[in-house]
Amino acid sequence: TQDAEVIVVGAGPAGATVATYLARAGVDVLLLEKTTFPRDKVCGDGLTPRGVKQLIDLGLDMSPEAGWTFSKGLRIITGDLHLQLDWPDLTSYPPYGVARTRHDFDELLARTAVDAGARLQERTTVTGAITDERTGRVVGVEGKFGPDKQPVSYRAPLVLACDGVSARLALSVGIEKDDNRPMGVAVRRYYKSPRHDEEYIEGHLELWDRADPANPKLLPGYGWAFPLGDGTVNVGLGMLSTSKSFRNIDYRQLLRSWLDGTPEEWGYREENAVGTIGGAGLPM
Repeated sequence: TQDAEVIVVGAGPAGATVATYLARAGVDVLLLEKTTFPRDKVCGDGLTPRGVKQLIDLGLDMSPEAGWTFSKGLRIITGDLHLQLDWPDLTSYPPYGVARTRHDFDELLARTAVDAGARLQERTTVTGAITDERTGRVVGVEGKFGPDKQPVSYRAPLVLACDGVSARLALSVGIEKDDNRPMGVAVRRYYKSPRHDEEYIEGHLELWDRADPANPKLLPGYGWAFPLGDGTVNVGLGMLSTSKSFRNIDYRQLLRSWLDGTPEEWGYREENAVGTIGGAGLPM
C-alpha cells in the first residue's frame, strides 16, 4: 500500500536537496511539486558563502562556465556611507558568493534530485496529510493533480513538509502558525544595467524617495541589488510587519519611488525593466 519510502512535499531548494541526499542513500523518494519547472520565485538569486558550501557539498558544477556569477563580498549602502565587506576567507566556507536566477536555480536542484534517483511529480498540489485513525501518525498525503485537479493520494512511512510559506501540511495536522513571528513582504524586478557585472552584492539599509530633491523622504524597509552577469540586476526591497506602515503600503510604488531616486546611470528605470514586478510574503 506504500507509494514510496519517503514523500517530500515541495521541490524548492529544501525539498530538492533532501530528496537528493535520500535518493543517493538508496531511499525510494517521491518528490511532489505543485508547479512545473522552470518556475520563478521572488526571493533569492543572491547566495552567500554558507549557501555556496551546500551547493558544493551537493556536487554541483560551480564554475562560471556552468552559469554562475561570483561575488567578492557585500556592499552596505546607508545614506552617503558605503562599506565594502569582502567575504571572509575561512576553511569551512568558500571565500565567494554566487548569483543565479531562481527560474534557473530551482530547476537545476530539482533535476539534481531526479538524477540521484528521486521521482519528481509536478503539477501536484498537496492539500493535507493522511493520518492513521488509531495513532494519529502521518502516513501519507492527499491533493490534486494536473490541470483538471484530479484527486490523488500517496502513502509512505515518512513525509517531509518542504512546502514553504503555505505550510499546508503543518496546518492540516493542527500545527498553528506563531503569530509572534513577524511577516516580511518582498518585491523585486530585473533591470538592464551596466552594474550587472559588479563584484559585490548590495544591501541598501536606507531607502530614499528623492522625487523632490528639496524634500527627500525616508521610506520603510531595506533594499538589495544582485548583479547577474548577464546584463541584468535583480533589484528589490523588503519590509517587516513590525513597521507601522506595513499594511498601508503600495509595495510596487514603493520600489519605483526608491529606484527613481537612484543615480540614473545605474539604469534602474522603467525603460530598462525586464518583466513585471514580483511580490511575496514570508515568515521571518
